[in-house]
Amino acid sequence: MKYNTIKLAVCCLAFGCLMVSCDFLDSSEATYYDKDEILYSPSRVSQLCTQVYSYLPYGLGSEMHDAGSDDAIHVYPTASVCKFTNGTWSANNTIDDVFGTYYKAIHDANFYLENCLGLTFDDWKNSDGFADTYSNYLNYQYEVRCLRAFYYFELVKRYKNIPLVTHTLTEQEADTISPAPASKVLDFVVAELDTVAKYLPNKATDLRGAASNMQRMSKGAALALKSRVTLYQASPLFAGSDDQGKWKKAAAAAYDVIRQASAFGFALDGNYSNLFGSTNNQSPEIIICRPGGKTTSFESANFPMGVKNGNGSTCPTENLVDAYEMKDGSSFDWSNPQEAANPYKNRDPRLAMTVVYNGMTWPAKSAVETFEGGKNGLPLQNATTTGYYLKKYVNNNTTFEAGQTTTSYDHNWVIMRYAEILMNYAEAAAHAYGPDVVPEGYTLSARDAVNKVRARKGVSMPPYPQGMTTEAFLARLENERRVEFAFEDQRFWDLRRWKQLDEMRQVYKVSIQKQEDGSYQYTKGLLDTYDISDKMYFYPFSNAELFKNRSLVQNDGWK
Repeated sequence: MKYNTIKLAVCCLAFGCLMVSCDFLDSSEATYYDKDEILYSPSRVSQLCTQVYSYLPYGLGSEMHDAGSDDAIHVYPTASVCKFTNGTWSANNTIDDVFGTYYKAIHDANFYLENCLGLTFDDWKNSDGFADTYSNYLNYQYEVRCLRAFYYFELVKRYKNIPLVTHTLTEQEADTISPAPASKVLDFVVAELDTVAKYLPNKATDLRGAASNMQRMSKGAALALKSRVTLYQASPLFAGSDDQGKWKKAAAAAYDVIRQASAFGFALDGNYSNLFGSTNNQSPEIIICRPGGKTTSFESANFPMGVKNGNGSTCPTENLVDAYEMKDGSSFDWSNPQEAANPYKNRDPRLAMTVVYNGMTWPAKSAVETFEGGKNGLPLQNATTTGYYLKKYVNNNTTFEAGQTTTSYDHNWVIMRYAEILMNYAEAAAHAYGPDVVPEGYTLSARDAVNKVRARKGVSMPPYPQGMTTEAFLARLENERRVEFAFEDQRFWDLRRWKQLDEMRQVYKVSIQKQEDGSYQYTKGLLDTYDISDKMYFYPFSNAELFKNRSLVQNDGWK
């Protein structure tokens, strides 16, 4: 855990460059200033705020959390993400071990809150744009507190009981501080979000007062995060039992965002695919995102094998593909001969916007061939073993073909979007009131909320009918979350908070044979059986962290 330092390294940034690209976040180049030099300059103080933002997660790497669930596999078995499911995960062999990283973020937030409040910048008052600069500065403390709350939530959902630190630590304190119960930390997070929401502007602005494309914390983002946190608090993993009070609290938190959505500028995007392209940060559905700059690395990692520079890393499973309904709202059924003969016809349109399947034209003008012996299928080395490749977030305007210009496009990782708030409300309200009840003081039922997501233009799936039992509604809603948020780092955590890890034990593929008449035979088969146990509901603390701080307590089942 990081403790207080005498000098800080501040990234070399122009004042207006905050969050335009993430390149600076990974830069080792730094200029060192002493404390007085930092606090004298508004631009350097703003960079301290930027530094706290720099720890926000970015999920568009070569390995995605979904490959640690039943929604996808990583085609290369040596990939680190495979530790989640192959039995090699341990306190000595960790994965996604962000414990130290997020405590660095919390340290930087605490340093800012202890040292950067109440500044007047008297020597800068006559400089151009100072009024806007100072107005933004006054918001920084609330943005930093909101970010600190986010990092604490990310820690709790991984490690459960963790130290709750609200001041910079001495080295001795860092080595001895005891963990707090997860319930106490989450209560702190909710209280912080309630407080900062009173002061943050409805909509985010950048350091120059312009629209920030949902890349900074706002009142809407704070309340949206509260919706996520309270939903976790009510879920079985953290609640322990069906607590109606917690479900009502979660429903209220989500509805608080819904009723103010217009003021916050939140709305469902009319085009689902807009949410994952190079300009998704302009969508009214995005609540907060993390920019990754212009790059081709995600395309190289996920273009199909057989495509120039394609590596096909993250491959969707048949488990996920089966979850997409037929266009009429019925479940896909392998025992139906017509559906099995043409399994991608008349399906939920989100399937074709998320998964690359046999016969789809992608990424250029030729059809993908994932059948056995096809140009993108086995036995081609490192070809998909599931029968599918990833489409969501992959930009097919990118080309690596000889004689063509390879152009980099912006990539922005969606951390939260408005559809989640509607789905959070649907889940919490169904638990608390039932699917069809419009609670007093509210304007929509759980069923109304999920139907808004399904009715999005370009998706237009049939509404859920009235009269479903709560159990049937929730089962279908869990499936809806799965398809709506595929490859957005939701399924991995949903299975944990619902205490449903056993559901991901068996992973399925589709085998495809091309027939002499040019048709295809599709056969569903078992691909793998994951090594799943109850200890996996929470991460292990690494033995290195346990050695540094003897007050930490290892989570159950880990050695």
